[in-house]
Amino acid sequence: MVKTNKFAYEEIESYIKEHAVLKIREAPEYDAWILTGKIKFPLLITKIECTNSALLDLLNINPHQCQSEHYHYFFEFYAGCSYTREELKPFAEHEVIKSLITAICKTVERGYIKESYSEEEDGIDGTITYYVKWPIKLIWHETATSYVLPKTMKNK
Repeated sequence: MVKTNKFAYEEIESYIKEHAVLKIREAPEYDAWILTGKIKFPLLITKIECTNSALLDLLNINPHQCQSEHYHYFFEFYAGCSYTREELKPFAEHEVIKSLITAICKTVERGYIKESYSEEEDGIDGTITYYVKWPIKLIWHETATSYVLPKTMKNK
């Protein structure tokens, strides 16, 4: 069993199987189907850095709140796989779920998520870096972007 810092691989896999959105589309030019998966996964934010202070206006997070509370944000992760025969669909689903798990685990191992903005596309230049860890607990809310758990003193 693969053990992550906080959750077992099986817990993350179960969470993703329950909450991921899988979509199939035909790709006739390749005589195949493409299966894509998307999941909103909560990660604990420990710190936020912006290269341009104007980017703070884009955040629905108070960067200073991260120090005083357990601030979680639902980051979106994507994966895809193509298959050529209908009987391969279960294998494609397995690969998409495995890829989503890998993307989440690698993000937490790396310790940050970086969003880049450009003047041409977004009207503002700069990057936002979210420093992340495993969430305190795995929760789900279809439309949520964030949730806050107050930090508590530990007796032990």
